[in-house]
Amino acid sequence: MAIEKVSYQKIAIKYGILVGVAHIIYFLIMGIFGLHDVVELSFLSGIFLVIGIIVAISKYKRMNSMVEYFSGLGIGATVGVVSSVLLAIFLVLYISLYRATYLENLQSSSLFPESISLVWLFVLTIFYGTIPGFFIAFIAMQWFKRADHSMPERV
Repeated sequence: MAIEKVSYQKIAIKYGILVGVAHIIYFLIMGIFGLHDVVELSFLSGIFLVIGIIVAISKYKRMNSMVEYFSGLGIGATVGVVSSVLLAIFLVLYISLYRATYLENLQSSSLFPESISLVWLFVLTIFYGTIPGFFIAFIAMQWFKRADHSMPERV
């Protein structure tokens, strides 16, 4: 049986969904502990993006025995887009249906403009996930592109 190479899009979408779900769970945990007012803590969820991109590139390399540079960048950007779109949709629904005061908290933060609307929050959330996703993949590919870097075999 011939071994088919897996496309980077499938892996990136899968891990993008997982990272998006992790962002949402983290947001809900912050809400349970009453930490939504500390907007800066929401940026800690970027750790999920870093882990998701590195694991996705690693899995892609393991399945295809090599990773081309632009495929790795594509994985990072796609994981960033998918995860941030999921988070953006969740935030719009959360603010619209449950807690409109969260948008006021963001407006009072120095990290967001005072006149931020729900639409701009949606767009900024996607930018805040996509652009770092690309840069994280760029940094990770400095290691993954090396010829002497090999993935350990699974037992």
